[in-house]
Amino acid sequence: MPVGSLSEKAYQHIRHRVFSGDLAPGARLVNRALADELGTSFIPVREAISRLASEGVVEQVAGAGAFVKKFDREEISEIYDVRELFEPFAASEAARFMTDHEISGLEVILKEWTALGDKILQRKRGATTGDLEKWLDHNEKFHDLMIQGSRNRFLSKITGELHVLSLCFSAHRGSPKLLSGGLVKSTLESHKRLLDLLKKHDSAGASDVVREQLKSGRRSVLTYFDQNA
Repeated sequence: MPVGSLSEKAYQHIRHRVFSGDLAPGARLVNRALADELGTSFIPVREAISRLASEGVVEQVAGAGAFVKKFDREEISEIYDVRELFEPFAASEAARFMTDHEISGLEVILKEWTALGDKILQRKRGATTGDLEKWLDHNEKFHDLMIQGSRNRFLSKITGELHVLSLCFSAHRGSPKLLSGGLVKSTLESHKRLLDLLKKHDSAGASDVVREQLKSGRRSVLTYFDQNA
């Protein structure tokens, strides 16, 4: 298998272990152990770790190795600060410029997201770490596609290079209790409303909904963080 394919495989494997909470914040990433898990040499693992470090999911400490990023309260709040600056604008522009094909893409994501939400709500014990990982993936994909739909090349470039969405959602990993029944319902209802506004090309309405989503998300995450720190 080409090195590039092995690197992608290693990246997806480590990312899954991080986002599922299997590798907890602060955990050291041991190249040898990860290479053995994957049946590869160290090279794809090193490349995967470097990629995750560039995304802010992993921290590389000189002389000590690589560790799963452990976010503090201030960092989480700052990530939401940045998102509140650009995403309402992105939603406004997306309502103007998104194509029918892109809208269909959002519908597919939301359909899968809703099915996951229904499964979580039906489960007596609530969400699992696997549910949370899928939930965050759907959320990130939805917002990423909306940002791409804004047709603002600089906005897409900035958010892509800073990995703002990945950082935001990776900060929530390993905390399935965060997905309460109320949060599941309100998040899905809010994104259904947003999709409807994007379809209607309602720029002001789409911008307002995203602003509300981010303020609500910040409150939920920081409250959970304070209660479980």
